[in-house]
Amino acid sequence: MNIIWLLQGSMILESGKYRLVIDPYISDYVEKHHGVTRLAQPPLSASEIRPSFIYCTHNHIDHLDPEGLPEILELNNDCPVSGPISVVKECEKLGIRPAILIRAEIDKPFKAGPFELIPVKAYHSDADATGLIVKAEGKTIYISGDTEYRDELPSIIRKSAGSRIDIVIICINGRLGNMNLEDAVKTVKSLGVRTAIPMHYGLFQQNTADPVPFVDACKDADMNSFMMQPGKSIKLN
Repeated sequence: MNIIWLLQGSMILESGKYRLVIDPYISDYVEKHHGVTRLAQPPLSASEIRPSFIYCTHNHIDHLDPEGLPEILELNNDCPVSGPISVVKECEKLGIRPAILIRAEIDKPFKAGPFELIPVKAYHSDADATGLIVKAEGKTIYISGDTEYRDELPSIIRKSAGSRIDIVIICINGRLGNMNLEDAVKTVKSLGVRTAIPMHYGLFQQNTADPVPFVDACKDADMNSFMMQPGKSIKLN
């Protein structure tokens, strides 16, 4: 299984030729409408993303892109789009066809090609926000989406996964309803994972963090950890 990071919380997971795209943000909507300075351009264009399935963790504009998502779907008009009820309702407002929308519910697994997806609870300002457990090729991955820290979060994640979690991809920026890197380290230690990867940094000047201390802290705890390179495919071991 490979991962391609598209900055912030956006990524592509690949298994064979199947592409699971999570929270694709590729437009300048946030900068144009909210004056937040963009630090980097999207590493892939709408035509290069080529999704087989799209999952949006919640209805915030840097995760459910009001301009970018319709652009991607215009090129891939039969691609299913899933997310919690807040995502489904926003997609309907954007004119996305109801026939391709799949409402996701906490702890209810469903299939997307070779992937098994399990939406999990997140603590965020969108009350319907989710994280996501992804299972494929014998690996279990937890993607935090946007969430604050809670002492009970690791046990909730383990229970939802129903198995050992191998890899965590977790927010570290500590702003706007997200845990900071210290809490992210605490979470991955509690989960006992082999690999911990930081996300939600490097895109907006007013909402970023230095990922190096997170990576160093994870390595000190005998976990594999690294920073993803935007647009580059990395094999998840």
